[in-house]
Amino acid sequence: MNLTFLGKTDKELHAIGFQQDTDGKEARREIQRRKLVGYCDGTNIQVVDPKAEIETESRVGTVITYTQGSR
Repeated sequence: MNLTFLGKTDKELHAIGFQQDTDGKEARREIQRRKLVGYCDGTNIQVVDPKAEIETESRVGTVITYTQGSR
């Protein structure tokens, strides 16, 4: 275990975790360890704004009928 990853913030670990080398592996291991113990330093928290989401009207189950006009 590389102890240098203990001092890094969650945001730094998240950025390093995408690498496909030993540093990335150690960063992913540290992220997993922090999840298991319930530790979060708050630097990588992403907030979703519910007002920014666009709601669309559902069309599931609707029936459209076409009628032919008189001749």
